[in-house]
Amino acid sequence: MRIEAGADYRMGGQTADATERRSLLDSFVRGRNNDRREFRRRESRMQLVLILPGLLESAAGRAAPVHAPALADLIGLAGTPSRETEGLDAEIARRYGIARQTDWPLAAIRAAALGVRADDGYWLAADPATLVVGRDEAALSAIVDDLTAAQAAAIVATLNAHFVDDGLAFVAARPDAIFARAAVAPRLATRPPAANLGEPLRVRLPAGPDAPKWRRWQSEIQMLLHEHPVNAERETSGRPPVNSLWFSFGGTLPPQPSPAPSIRTFADTGVAMACAAHIGMPARAVPSNLGVALDDAAGANCVLVALPPDIALSAAERSWAAPARDALSVGRIADVSILAAHAGDAVCWHAARPRLWQRIAARARRRDLGTELAAALRT
Repeated sequence: MRIEAGADYRMGGQTADATERRSLLDSFVRGRNNDRREFRRRESRMQLVLILPGLLESAAGRAAPVHAPALADLIGLAGTPSRETEGLDAEIARRYGIARQTDWPLAAIRAAALGVRADDGYWLAADPATLVVGRDEAALSAIVDDLTAAQAAAIVATLNAHFVDDGLAFVAARPDAIFARAAVAPRLATRPPAANLGEPLRVRLPAGPDAPKWRRWQSEIQMLLHEHPVNAERETSGRPPVNSLWFSFGGTLPPQPSPAPSIRTFADTGVAMACAAHIGMPARAVPSNLGVALDDAAGANCVLVALPPDIALSAAERSWAAPARDALSVGRIADVSILAAHAGDAVCWHAARPRLWQRIAARARRRDLGTELAAALRT
C-alpha cells in the first residue's frame, strides 16, 4: 500500500499518534498492575503472636493515662478481643496443633521438654500449692514456685512412699515443676491453677467418674504435708507452706503434629517453650527486640514471642509493640495477635494490616492504653 506524503495515516479509525499514545498508556497500566502484583507477592504473610501475660494487670485500672501508643493502636485496631475460658496455656497450645484430650495434655509435653520420659502413662502437673482455710471452706491461695531442689526432692520422696501401691508416682523435673504419673489413664477433668486462685475448692477440684478417688488422694496429700519438715523449714524463713498439690493439664503424650506448624518460637520458659520442643522446632531465647526476632525467623509462617509476665510496659512498648505496629503498617507482617491473661482466661486481640484510611486516622488519634483495655474488659 502506498501512502501519500502528508496524508493522515489511519488505523482502525485512529491516527498513528493516537495509537501510539494508547499503546503507551496500556504499557503504563500493565506496568502498574505488575508492580501491584509483585508487591502482593513480596508482601509478607507472616503472622506475629505476642504473649503478654501480665498486660491487663499492669495497665488496666491505672488512674493516670498509660503512655503506650503503639500497643494502644494495635489493640484499638484489633477491636473487641475474644475470651477463651480454657486459659492462656491452652490458647498457646492450639497454635502448635495440639488438641485437647479430656484435659489439655500439657503436663506430658512439659515433662518431656524437661527431660522426663513421658511417652508412657498418664501425666498431670502436680503444682505445689498453698491452701487457706476460711470460715466455711478452703481456697487456693497461691502456687509455690520457690522450693529448693532439696525441698522438692523431700516432698516427692514422701509422696512416692505413701502412694507406692496406688499406681501413682511423682517426679520433680525441676523444683518448680513436679509431675504425677498414673499407670492407668483416669476419667478425670481438671482446672488450671490460674483459673482457681482465691476460689473455693468445693467446685474447683477434679471432676469426672474417677474424681472421688483423686479427691481422696488430695486429702491424703494435705495430711502428709501438714507437718512436713519442709514446711517447718519454710515457716522459719517466713515462706508460705506447701500444704497441697494442684493437679491439672492431664493427658498422655500426643504424637507430633504432621505436618509440623511452621512456627518460630522465642521463649525462655513456660508452655510455649515446651510446645516448640514437642513439634521439633525448639524455642530460641527471647531477643532484645522484634527486629532481631523477625530476621531470625525468615521463612516461618508464624513468629511467637512469649514475653515474661513481669516485663515493664515501657520495654514491651519500645522493643515489641512499636516495631510490630510499624512492621504491620508496611506489610512486613500480615497480622498481629496479642495474648494476655485475665482471671484465668485468655484474652486475645487480632489486628490485621490497616487500610490507608485507618493509618491516616491513627495519626490524628491519641489512644490511651488503659482506656482501651478497660473497654475490652467491659465487653
